[in-house]
Amino acid sequence: MPAAPRADLVVRLMKPSPLVIAVAWAFIVAHFAAKWATIGDVFSDTDDAMRLVEVRDLLAGQGWFDLHQYRLDPPADLPMHWSRLVDLPIALTIRLAEMVVPTALAEKVAMYLWPTLVLIPALLAVRRIACRLGGDWAALPAVYLTATCAPVIGQFVPGRIDHHNLQITLTLWLLAVLLEPPSRRRGLLAAALSAVMLAVGLETLPFIVAAAGAVAHRWVVEDDGEEALAYGLGLASGTLAMMAATLPPKLWTMGACDALSANYAALAMVGGFGLAAGARVSPQGRGLRLAFLAAVGGLALFAFALPEPSCLRGPFGQLLPEVRAVWLDGVTEIQPWHVFFSAHRVDAVVALILPVLAALATLYLARDGDLRRSVPFWVLAGAAAFATFVGLIQIRTIVYACALSLPLVAAAIGRSAADGETAGRSATVTVLVATVLASSSLATYVIAKLVPASWRADEASVTATAAVADPTAPTASPTGAGAGAACMTLSNYAGLAGQPPGLVAAEINLGPSILAATPHSVVTAPYHRMQRGILDGDRILRSKPDEAAALIDLRRVDYVALCTASTSAVSARETEPQSLLVALTEGRIPSRFEEIGGAGVIRVFRVLPATAYAQLRGSLAFDRTDATPASDALTGD
Repeated sequence: MPAAPRADLVVRLMKPSPLVIAVAWAFIVAHFAAKWATIGDVFSDTDDAMRLVEVRDLLAGQGWFDLHQYRLDPPADLPMHWSRLVDLPIALTIRLAEMVVPTALAEKVAMYLWPTLVLIPALLAVRRIACRLGGDWAALPAVYLTATCAPVIGQFVPGRIDHHNLQITLTLWLLAVLLEPPSRRRGLLAAALSAVMLAVGLETLPFIVAAAGAVAHRWVVEDDGEEALAYGLGLASGTLAMMAATLPPKLWTMGACDALSANYAALAMVGGFGLAAGARVSPQGRGLRLAFLAAVGGLALFAFALPEPSCLRGPFGQLLPEVRAVWLDGVTEIQPWHVFFSAHRVDAVVALILPVLAALATLYLARDGDLRRSVPFWVLAGAAAFATFVGLIQIRTIVYACALSLPLVAAAIGRSAADGETAGRSATVTVLVATVLASSSLATYVIAKLVPASWRADEASVTATAAVADPTAPTASPTGAGAGAACMTLSNYAGLAGQPPGLVAAEINLGPSILAATPHSVVTAPYHRMQRGILDGDRILRSKPDEAAALIDLRRVDYVALCTASTSAVSARETEPQSLLVALTEGRIPSRFEEIGGAGVIRVFRVLPATAYAQLRGSLAFDRTDATPASDALTGD
């Protein structure tokens, strides 16, 4: 058989092909190969370090249902709100790698493989949606745009073991399933994905609600109850199964706003079984079905509020106002887009390019009558628009907006290529040119070159894959402002790790790194369930030294740690110039504190017990021969 002409081979590769997915994945993995040397040591996000701690605890024998972090704000009152569903594959990868390499290397292998492996189904989902909407010519644009979209790829880089990459992938597949022809199978798959998404994290809850709305809409309008019955039963039973698989029985009746709990189980059960009952009975007339659905929705909302009414205020409904004031209100990822823009102007503009293109792509695709009448199509477009809107209020949602925009833009390119081919133009040229022009990597380069340096508030932002993809560093706050990479590099904590185990008071963003790098416990870390620790950690660092010492004694703190690469002290000099944080940073070491560990980016101070301090004070007062009172020398006054 003669070989296929070269042109035919090119066209074949531009259509859906496993080879294109494989090449794109291999390119991305190779592109980030340089990160291998720093994986497991340098973290770009506190959550990745904390996830490693949680996985290590699981492998060390901590119970599957026990999500307490016993070294975080001891004695820990509440478990973490994270899911074991994310811990499990990472832990299994480590165990498999340990069969051939040491544990430290096995952890690096898992941290390298897991996020990049999750990228494969994400690529497949984007391509599937794009081809469903725009035809086969949309396949290559879907893969290329995803591979070059910095905010999205930033969630899949080696070392990114937090749950956001899995959530993005599950969301894309939920929307891909909705675009399939209506059937009982589609309902069951959508329900299963929705239940897993609820168990992994609540960031995707709006998209689950949108999917449920699409299924319910079809039942109301077309009176086809088969899919609605399957989805309702699947959602209710699937959520119960996820709850049973990830929560101990003693927590099944407890409400929690920030994770799968009795609140969300009640919502899914009443809503799911109610929809299934309606689909089974199938009242005659759209009006009756709509009224029944509204009644089920109201009952489900009432059931949701019963276990914990404060959850009606949102996932942070149980958060104390003072915790919001000292920590949450300063976290970058929940700041509005314009605040992020003031610090990372290029990245902020680039992050909105795909959502804007997606809006234009939606209008272009809607010219097709079938798509214009397709509810799942509008669910996808609406989800992208909603994520963009929320992203303008809370920057962390921009990454979801970009991910959901990818298939819409790719579909528009594919549809344009097919239309051009019909008109006698080259579809290949259309695809290649449009795809390159739409890529955010090109946009980043062009914007970075065109705008003047004085317009950019942060010159480093032009290289960022990441400020949008990983916007978790807090803004000015005495307990965690601007902790940079050096503050989250575990090897920098070697001096602290060599000290006898104890309790460490530190800036809030140092907590996960201390837990991952040392055997110590920490007073605080950036997790909203640890409200006592957040408040105590804040008070210790921003109080005057004598007041801080009283709280240190109350919490039995053994060490205070600071990171010289953090901007906390800079902001504290303006707001709390007399604070312990400023005094330690400026070398005015107060009474009962002794610096240990030598030079380095992480400075460690041992807290001397009151009795030992009294003995030391008497010794110094007796031995000193200069005119400086011993008490002044000790306090730094």
